[in-house]
Amino acid sequence: MRSLLFVLLLASGHAFGADDVFVGWVSDSSCASARASNGKYTATNPECARRCVKEGKDVVLIDPETKAVYSIENQAALKSQVGNKVQVYARKTGNRALHVEKVTFLEEANPECERPPLKD
Repeated sequence: MRSLLFVLLLASGHAFGADDVFVGWVSDSSCASARASNGKYTATNPECARRCVKEGKDVVLIDPETKAVYSIENQAALKSQVGNKVQVYARKTGNRALHVEKVTFLEEANPECERPPLKD
């Protein structure tokens, strides 16, 4: 019975850290964490995110479906996609960490400004 279960796991691709598919927004760790702490798992301002990454913040993937912000083990894989929505084939390397194997661009971010209106 154990042999059959092992064979089924291998055939399904879920054994030994097989790739999973994630769809989400590529951002910087600072903006994404701040928004997630307020329950928002959506695109961040692309220009701001690119600036933060250039200044040394980590690249992350915001997954609105699972309401998670994933750290990216191999930063270079997503660095050129900061601000975009992507489909990522990745292997989980921790609870909220991914090693990206393949990236497909889906759309550019165009988030609304969430700044409260100025008081007169």
